[in-house]
Amino acid sequence: MPKDLTPQKIIGMLLRHIKLIFLIAVLVTLIAYGYSTFFITPVYSASSTIHIWYTKEDFNQYATQATSVYGNRRADTGGITASASLASNCVILFQQSPMMTQYFSSGSVSISQVSESNVIQFTVTSSNPKICSNVANQLADAAPECFESFFGDVGTVKTIRTATEPTSPISPNINRNTMIGAIIGFIIGVLLAFFLEIIDTTLKPGDDLAKLYGLPVFAEIVDFEKEG
Repeated sequence: MPKDLTPQKIIGMLLRHIKLIFLIAVLVTLIAYGYSTFFITPVYSASSTIHIWYTKEDFNQYATQATSVYGNRRADTGGITASASLASNCVILFQQSPMMTQYFSSGSVSISQVSESNVIQFTVTSSNPKICSNVANQLADAAPECFESFFGDVGTVKTIRTATEPTSPISPNINRNTMIGAIIGFIIGVLLAFFLEIIDTTLKPGDDLAKLYGLPVFAEIVDFEKEG
């Protein structure tokens, strides 16, 4: 392989091995597609959401007083702030309470507060789509009783969105994996083409002879047997 590489020479080298590069790229692409389709277990996800509202009497009294001075907006803001604070504590409670953790064995469960609001989301991932929706809804149904057993009557818990059975998996992403396979296959093909050029010690007509002997090449004799 010549040391003084130029873009033209690199392009010429790639064109000489274009069939090999294309073949390897197609092969790796098919392997990535087949592996993602037939060997990776699909994973599904479903979510349900609840909201927490703080209703303790001392807060209701504060909200009434605030309304007379600042208007409804100030009272609503206070209510949301107190409810959001209560929701953040509920996330910790739900993650540790046996009333909720009894459902964790059916799939991977994530309990999170949505954007620091008074909304809590239960997300369940599993290889079985029906389990995902069932467990997410069971968690939402169990949340009010769990909340009351620990916090009493300081707030209310309501389900605002139930989980539906997912129809398509979240993993694997077959299209993405296939595209990555195509890119990796192309890179492998290019590297192999460079490697073949490096180990190729044969003299090529024209430029190689001129560089070796320092003399210009005026004509070439065709090998009729090789060329047919």
